[in-house]
Amino acid sequence: MKTHDIDAAVRGLAPHQATDRVTDDAWADLADAVTAAEAAPVVPLRRPSQHRRLVLAAACTLLIGGVVAATVVNRPDQNLPQALSFTERGDQLIVRVVDPNADPKRYNAEFKKMGLDVTVHSVPVSPPWVGKMISFSGRNEKDMSQLKILEPGEQCNGTLNASDPGCQEGVELPKNYDGKSEIQFGRTAKSGEIYVHTSSHATDKGEILAGVTVKNKTVEQVVPLVTSRGARVEYLTGDGPNLKPLKSAPGTWYVHDTSTYGPGVVTLYVNAAPAR
Repeated sequence: MKTHDIDAAVRGLAPHQATDRVTDDAWADLADAVTAAEAAPVVPLRRPSQHRRLVLAAACTLLIGGVVAATVVNRPDQNLPQALSFTERGDQLIVRVVDPNADPKRYNAEFKKMGLDVTVHSVPVSPPWVGKMISFSGRNEKDMSQLKILEPGEQCNGTLNASDPGCQEGVELPKNYDGKSEIQFGRTAKSGEIYVHTSSHATDKGEILAGVTVKNKTVEQVVPLVTSRGARVEYLTGDGPNLKPLKSAPGTWYVHDTSTYGPGVVTLYVNAAPAR
């Protein structure tokens, strides 16, 4: 099979994007119409340092978003479709994800078949990170230095470009890689699980409140926007290490920021005064 034929076959495995979802821009327009209000800045509230990503790989963590596919190396006993693809370029291998819904055991088996000591762990993540490699780590600097993150469009087949699903981010490593590494791969979180990785804000692209402006809107304005998306609200107030949870918050208090640490839950950072 010619290379471009394989590329076409692999790209066909990717799930089609839904066309009947409400866009983030539409949600934003609705939110602005419902919650139009002005708030005068008074006292600044420093963003708490712990209000960030929860867990990163101890040795080294590199974000490598993107579900990808690529040409597959012809190897004995290798049948399409594969969970991973391995593209040989000289003495290097380029690894991309073909089936983002595969059991991590399949990824591990395919790495082992290639003679690579690489283990993939499936971890719960927020929606934008599902089906993506979240981080990788190694025993030491030598292990890590042999792995390289590829940007979209880098080291791709000549018929593909950075916008093609088969030419997104990937990992490059030597064919004779003698290190030991672990890769975290994002999966959909189950009810009650805490995200291992999430975006900085619940309003970031792809997150539950994507497209909604909440800063310095009141609690009574923001809560309906959260519940309309099928989520419940939790509250935190205070500054930095002095953050404390609240069972409820006055409707007239101001929302300074948002985060999401688990499915179906939005945390609102609130205060009696608006943020500057």
